[in-house]
Amino acid sequence: MMKRRFQTLFLAALATTAVLSGPALAAVGAWTEGDRARVRLLAGGLDDEGALMGAIEIELAPDWHTYWRSPGAAGIPPNTDFSASGNLRDIAVRYPVPQRYDDGYAISNVYDGRVLLPLVIDAGDDAAPVDLRLSLDIGVCHDVCIPEHFDAALEIPSGATDAEAARAIAEAWKLIPGPPEPGVLAVESVARSGGTDRHPEYVVTIANAGGAPAEVFVEGPADWYAGVPEPMPDGKDAAYRVVFDRLGAKTPIDAAQFVVTIVTPDRAIEQRLGPD
Repeated sequence: MMKRRFQTLFLAALATTAVLSGPALAAVGAWTEGDRARVRLLAGGLDDEGALMGAIEIELAPDWHTYWRSPGAAGIPPNTDFSASGNLRDIAVRYPVPQRYDDGYAISNVYDGRVLLPLVIDAGDDAAPVDLRLSLDIGVCHDVCIPEHFDAALEIPSGATDAEAARAIAEAWKLIPGPPEPGVLAVESVARSGGTDRHPEYVVTIANAGGAPAEVFVEGPADWYAGVPEPMPDGKDAAYRVVFDRLGAKTPIDAAQFVVTIVTPDRAIEQRLGPD
């Protein structure tokens, strides 16, 4: 039920972005083709706070997938580099909720089909064009996994808008987790419960007032690998046990910060916090 809900939202985004495959416009970049995927940049006007909204659009070959920012037991996280851009003060990349994929050997967090990664673009000079240049490295997998590199570009004139691109980006934002809702859907605590320094174990306790089935993704420091959280009944709240692998990690346990994403059939939240 939960996966069908987010698949429905994802298909809505696909239906919207499908109309963008025509000639490049001022706010729609050209496709950069790879072996099993292709990539382009979109821009869709300003948000309510005056930030320029954009997206990285990734279209994958049938039966191939790529990975979330935290890939899980296998896979390559995306690496985005906008350092060659012009008139760009700052840029943030947002990631929609992934699907869990079990190939019989490992469980990974993936995207398939077509995915849009929304961008929040801060121009250095609002009156001048933004020369957006992306260097992107991703892993794509089917029976084998291969690295793919893409260089995509889009010059965005000041005030440029494209209704179709804006609509596609708006649909993509519907798949982005929102802020926590205390007492409704939120993380109550992340506490170490045992394990070893190599494999520390934590319990993540959430508030889930609606009682709907929840899927939980837990990320630790970049040099820690997180296993799949396992639910532990805990009264009216829900508790999840997660074990990390710190092989080769330099981030000390007492300095660990966590990002927890909670997904239910009708909402998703993302929360950053430290250990209790």
